[in-house]
Amino acid sequence: MFIDEIHRIWIEHPLWITWGVVAVYILFIFIKGVSKVSKIEDADDFLVAGRSVGWFFLFCTMGATVIGGGGSIGAVGKTYDWGILMLLVSTGWYIHFIFSGLVVAPRFREAKLYTVAGYFGHRFGEGPRFVAMVLSLLFSVFIVAAQMAAFGLVLASTLPNLTENLTQSGAMSQDMVLNLAILIGGLLVVIYSTAGGLLAVIHTDIYQFIVLMGGFAITLALLVPDLSANWGSIFSELPSEFFQAHGGKGWIFLITTFLAFLLGETFAPGYATRYCIGKDIKNTKIGIAGVGAFLALTFPAVLFFIAAYARLYFPDIEPQLALPMVVRKLNNPLVGGIIIGALLSAVMSSADSALNSSTAIFVKDLFEHQLKWKDGHDGRMLKLARLCSAALGIVAILIAAVWSDIIGLLLFTYQVWAPAIIVPVVFGVLSRDDSPRTSRQILVTMVATTVLTFIYRLTPYSASFDPAVFGVLLATIIFLAQRRLAV
Repeated sequence: MFIDEIHRIWIEHPLWITWGVVAVYILFIFIKGVSKVSKIEDADDFLVAGRSVGWFFLFCTMGATVIGGGGSIGAVGKTYDWGILMLLVSTGWYIHFIFSGLVVAPRFREAKLYTVAGYFGHRFGEGPRFVAMVLSLLFSVFIVAAQMAAFGLVLASTLPNLTENLTQSGAMSQDMVLNLAILIGGLLVVIYSTAGGLLAVIHTDIYQFIVLMGGFAITLALLVPDLSANWGSIFSELPSEFFQAHGGKGWIFLITTFLAFLLGETFAPGYATRYCIGKDIKNTKIGIAGVGAFLALTFPAVLFFIAAYARLYFPDIEPQLALPMVVRKLNNPLVGGIIIGALLSAVMSSADSALNSSTAIFVKDLFEHQLKWKDGHDGRMLKLARLCSAALGIVAILIAAVWSDIIGLLLFTYQVWAPAIIVPVVFGVLSRDDSPRTSRQILVTMVATTVLTFIYRLTPYSASFDPAVFGVLLATIIFLAQRRLAV
């Protein structure tokens, strides 16, 4: 009788099984995160996990961080739209980890830094540090907002019956359902991140990375038989541009978009914080460079096959719905729960990482360095870190509710970040020049490039030549021109 009853529930109410699995998983992650509160004794534990993280933990937390809402839902959506073009350009997200892990991260760890702005102060002085702090805050908050928007999209689009009932009854509009989902997901991340700091983030990232990889592997395995049987239909029914390297958009678009993905998140605050937490330089190199190589060789190809499947069976949907629609089509409540859990893992791991990095920027760069606040025996800075984490998380939730375009948010952050940051960091790690003249050149480069890139964003040329790439090229020219004139 018991077996028959379970079978009846499985057939008649699969949605409850799916969301039962998701609820158990989210509760597990939440409890694991909050449970780390007892391990946090000071601000260093909260912000950099005591600088005691081994290579495997680094591998998992970096991997879970990079595959966020943009790297999963957004990437499948763009692959659905662009085809092989997206497979090629998205490798840029992971390749920069190899350079960062081998060259940049050891310098951050050696100097015992906390943030990118801290590196600029350590290397170039106060002016560049202040500009880097402002840009870091903008980047981090908007990255958190992008992940909150992705969390809301996953919940709203994979609960079709609930969403339709609420909207059709007039109880809530579709936007209200999305905003409610954003609020729920955002508060979960804010609460456990505020309680356990980076230690909670890293420990939850391990489970999230494993579930993430497992969820996408299961999805691909379920699609392979159908893809194999219909491979001829895929080639005949999908447009030829889907299988062209440049996607019908031209080679210039391919190159500049790849560079945008490569440069857009290079040395991003959430990653830079992890450059500083390894137990030693060897563990730092293996963990960061290793995950970059692993993901570049595997993850874009997995997303391509999922997107091709979605394009074949759902040719006219909104691209961002491609991955949720594939999950629904699989029609297996248990597997659906695991896959939705994987999607939520991708979103939460990026959101909590960016939230932690923005907290580190506020505490270390603004309050400690700029405002000269000091920690007392009362744990003042730890309390401040938790307060900042909660406040920044709420701001990000509000931004996501107003601007829920995941890729739009990510592209904005790339255009804010890359132009002013890439050239100075690369010069800093490859050169020993730390003269006052060089510091002035770096400051001029950062300010001028930021202003000119924002102006360029308003021109029609920005649609075909990415502003982030334009800004990095401009920064290179401005910096080298100053060096040349100073000789």
